[in-house]
Amino acid sequence: MTPELIPIIQKAVQEIQANKLDSAKSRLREVLSVEEHHPEALRILGVIAALQQDWAEALRLIDLVLEIEPENALAHSNRGNVLNELGRHDEALVCYERAIHYQPCYAEAYSNQGNVLQALQCYEKALACYEKATELEPNYPEALSNMGNALQALGRYEDALASYEKAIKIDINCAQAFYGAASIFNLRMQFDYALGCCNQVLKIDPNSIAAELLKGQIFFQVKDYENAIASNDAALFIDPQCTNAWISKGNIFSELKQFDQSQIAFNKALELAPNSDFLTGLIFQTTLQMCDWQSQAGELTRLLEKVHANLKSAVPYNLISALDDRILIQRSIGIYAEAQRGGIVRVPQGVIKAKKRIRLGYFSADFHNHPTAYLIAQLFECHDKNQFELIAFVFGRNAPDEMRERLQKSFDQFIDVNDKTDEEIAQLSRDLEVDIAIDLKGFTNEGRPRIFMYGAAPIQIGYLGFPGTMGLSCFDYIVADRTLIPEAYQDGMVEKIIYMPNSYQVNDRHRAIATVKMSREDLGLPAEGFIYCCFNNNYKITPNVFDGWARILKAVEGSVLWLFADNTYAVENLKKEAQARGLDITRLIFAERMDSAEHLARYQLADLFLDTTPCNAHTTASDALWVGLPVLTLIGESFGARVAASLLNAVGLPELVVDTQEEYEALAIQLARNPDELNQLKMRLKENVLNAPLFDTPLFTKHLEMAFLKAYERAQKGLLPEHISVD
Repeated sequence: MTPELIPIIQKAVQEIQANKLDSAKSRLREVLSVEEHHPEALRILGVIAALQQDWAEALRLIDLVLEIEPENALAHSNRGNVLNELGRHDEALVCYERAIHYQPCYAEAYSNQGNVLQALQCYEKALACYEKATELEPNYPEALSNMGNALQALGRYEDALASYEKAIKIDINCAQAFYGAASIFNLRMQFDYALGCCNQVLKIDPNSIAAELLKGQIFFQVKDYENAIASNDAALFIDPQCTNAWISKGNIFSELKQFDQSQIAFNKALELAPNSDFLTGLIFQTTLQMCDWQSQAGELTRLLEKVHANLKSAVPYNLISALDDRILIQRSIGIYAEAQRGGIVRVPQGVIKAKKRIRLGYFSADFHNHPTAYLIAQLFECHDKNQFELIAFVFGRNAPDEMRERLQKSFDQFIDVNDKTDEEIAQLSRDLEVDIAIDLKGFTNEGRPRIFMYGAAPIQIGYLGFPGTMGLSCFDYIVADRTLIPEAYQDGMVEKIIYMPNSYQVNDRHRAIATVKMSREDLGLPAEGFIYCCFNNNYKITPNVFDGWARILKAVEGSVLWLFADNTYAVENLKKEAQARGLDITRLIFAERMDSAEHLARYQLADLFLDTTPCNAHTTASDALWVGLPVLTLIGESFGARVAASLLNAVGLPELVVDTQEEYEALAIQLARNPDELNQLKMRLKENVLNAPLFDTPLFTKHLEMAFLKAYERAQKGLLPEHISVD
């Protein structure tokens, strides 16, 4: 190298570090004007081209260097970096191997090699590379931070945090180490620590989109929606085309029930990245929530095309709410479930050890005042504590209340695992030697199905929270009944089925009904006339369902339809749809949320509950039946379309289960016109509530325990799960 060129190259390097790339390029061209094939000037120009994402030019320049100096280790490493950015990982690995061959103590090449191996999900091999890099250069913060990332991917969170800490001690401005630590604290729901680390990242690098997005995610999880939006807006200020920020904003607005804003955000994301995973499903879900049927048909068509093509499009409730096709529902959920699983492999646990008491682990975010808890509370109290040991794994945004206090008394251990990752919770369950793990959430809000993907117990059962298959073989069983899943419909499920003898749904016969006297006028109902009722979530109301309701109301003079007001958009759209069908909008009456006991009491003012299909009433149907209100349902073929039929059969009112839309409308009209017939149904229901199986919690518990024992005995013998019938 000509000596007088060295200071020019050094100055160019300084300018690159100061992000003065054009000035650096000018200096390097000055070098080349003196020495046309100066390898270092060419190499650094290649680095600048890579920084400007001009990958073809970067490769051209670096290849020129390697023609001049085939043993230039830095150039081989630089070439590997470019190929890695282009996703040509195998070629990149060859480049790093050559760099190390020519310069065996090249720590950066080892670290970069580790980065490629991480991209290939070869985390153990990546870890070995980082260990070699830090052995050669102990004070190498980037390698230590990357080592933390590999350890995090392997689930070795304490080791990962220790590696990040070492990196930060060497370089207090190591932003990537702070971000890695923030990710772990977020996984563990240690949100204060996670936010602190994100803020450190932004102090070092104010333009860190990743840190802003993570802050938005954290604020979303703690329901600080204002700050969640602000963080995503900050990411969009840095990059207005940040698709993830638009999707996050869409999710926040959905949670706030500001569905018009949600649609704007999701559609902006779709415009930027049409093939984003599951974005089509999120957009479709907003149309369901709003009862926006004008755009819903087109969105459903687009969604179905993608599901048929096995693309990542539908979110779990999409097709359950809109389509009665068990095979297509299973396919869509399976695609979603596999995407959630990623590379997770269920830990094998071998044969169950014999114990004095079988250990049951119940996993839920709903151990508080919540519809699931209202249904299941008495089950925990009725369990045979001589035969079963009960452990609750509690996560989610639970707050102390009277239900949580009640539930705690039923468990041998009531463990708050909110600060643990899914993998750590699964490990804890295995450490506690849980025999049967029961997931009460599935793919619902705050559910954590990855716990079961990692393997929480030798036997894993999905129950109650989610109306359908979990789409993964890691769930061994699902609790159902022969109305819910007839043998002919088993092909809609991945799991083996535990067939309960009556209904799959547990109930609490101690549920309180408010004694306060409510009049029709108190709740905005007409003093006279027949009151049809449906307190299902509005997203379950489809155009076909509403068409039928309109025909029923027209046929029964003076009748009204009492609905749940989930959000203002749905209310307004349903009113518009009523007008379009020639109905006076005053015949639709909307009920607001109420305390559980008062909510149950107001059902008593209705005359008949009209169910929705393909997604039936679940808890709401049990609520109505518990207070003596008959439920009319149209049975379908999918899990969600058969729930109300299961409940009605178990409470002794099978005649309220019909097979066709015509029968549904005819019976709804007939019962309104024949008060004696309706009163006889109500009298029978009132008697059956106390005597029929649906609300016989001790009997249900006995049957469920029999099922658990059968599954346990199979596992002890080393047999694979198989359908189980309880007689």
